Amino acid sequence: MKRLNIDNPFFEAMGRLGDIIIINLLFVLCSLPAVTMGAALAAMYRTFHEMEEGTEGSVGKTFFRYFGSGFGRCTPVWMFMLLTGGLLVFDVIFLGYAGINGVWKAVGAGTGCLILLWVMVSAWLPVVLSEGEKSGMDSLKEAALRAVLHLPATLVMALLNNLLLICLILDVYYVMAAAPLYVVFGFGLTAFLNTKIVRRRTGTGSDAD
Repeated sequence: MKRLNIDNPFFEAMGRLGDIIIINLLFVLCSLPAVTMGAALAAMYRTFHEMEEGTEGSVGKTFFRYFGSGFGRCTPVWMFMLLTGGLLVFDVIFLGYAGINGVWKAVGAGTGCLILLWVMVSAWLPVVLSEGEKSGMDSLKEAALRAVLHLPATLVMALLNNLLLICLILDVYYVMAAAPLYVVFGFGLTAFLNTKIVRRRTGTGSDAD
């Protein structure tokens, strides 16, 4: 009987899936207080970047190393994104009750543009934060710049990031069906795919030490 070759594509794929599941579970665990999600996102993206580079050791140690080192830098930026995102959601709910007519048409158009900008910036922000080079407004400006410069990639990343929201718009049933998958591997798989998109689009990864 032939010995199994652990280097064949099947075992490599299973190993990579196992890493994605581990990183996903660590991300979910570290995101339970919403204020820590920014640092968890940056750590997840950085871990996947190092996996692509082949420079990571234990994915758990890599994740927690970058989670700890980036917490203070990422949290204020993430809190700003939570605040602005919450205000935009409130605007949408308010406009739903007020109706889109008269002056509210202009308000609705402005809100739509701001939502699009928020979605585009949020697609690149974890990537920028994972690089560890910028913080605060500088990271937001860099994320906005990359979102515009790499618009096709931005749109694909934004689509992947908002699949759960799309499911909610279609029917709550789809959210209930997808939610368990996201708890196990969905967030990690999204970040993994986005990392590949970023590397293919820019030709480089992050330059952090």
